[in-house]
Amino acid sequence: MKITLHGCRGSIAVSSKKFLKYGGNTSCYELTAGNTQIILDTGTGFQNVSFKKNYKKIVLFSHLHHDHIQGLGFNSNIFNPNCTIKLSSALCEPKELRNKLQTYFSGSYFPLNLTDQLKNLQFQNFSTTIKNNKDNILIESMEMNHPGRAFGYSITYENRKFVYLGDNEFVPSQMTELCNFCKNSDVILWDGMFNNKDLADKKGWGHSSIDQGANFFNKVNCKKMLITHHAPWRTDYELDKIDLELPEGIELASDGYTIEIK
Repeated sequence: MKITLHGCRGSIAVSSKKFLKYGGNTSCYELTAGNTQIILDTGTGFQNVSFKKNYKKIVLFSHLHHDHIQGLGFNSNIFNPNCTIKLSSALCEPKELRNKLQTYFSGSYFPLNLTDQLKNLQFQNFSTTIKNNKDNILIESMEMNHPGRAFGYSITYENRKFVYLGDNEFVPSQMTELCNFCKNSDVILWDGMFNNKDLADKKGWGHSSIDQGANFFNKVNCKKMLITHHAPWRTDYELDKIDLELPEGIELASDGYTIEIK
């Protein structure tokens, strides 16, 4: 199982010399297992995904806030009629998913109507997506605490487990369910958009803190945690300072980061 991070920034893409190390692209993560390629969200990092020939291709959306979908129309692979991509989400049925993406990628908001023009983009029930895979990949979902609803995903292949917790405002009542969902995981992607100072002013915004991630890591059986969804105002300099204080087993995610789980 191989994990590649294409977009680790939250809310809005950023671009300047202050954001080169950790990257400025919004949420997009890639997992390959067997002959299956799974993309988790299509923020601006989606433009850098290279789809593999003869692989089954799946896009799973955690939710449909703009920073998790805005890159869908900017990957040249999707304009290849021979590149069939299944789009799915635990959030909603395929008809609703298609309609919402159609609104965003047509008319006043985008020059092309992607969902009508690209027949290779095929919308599928989440229940169908998780059952129809020849590589015996187990995909499970858990609802997060986020405005408008969002879902995290657990992906297990050959006894290796990756967990994407998406956008989530951690509350203590989640602890038991989260621990069960993440039990025996090899890698967890944790929404660490805020620090504890930010949390005081951002209650209800739908995101967790880096310190909350470290606390959770100490309570769950997990080998590695990657802190992602970095605040758009958090510079490389600030993130470097945070990185120096992180306990062993926890790292800051960055665009282009790759890890192979063996």
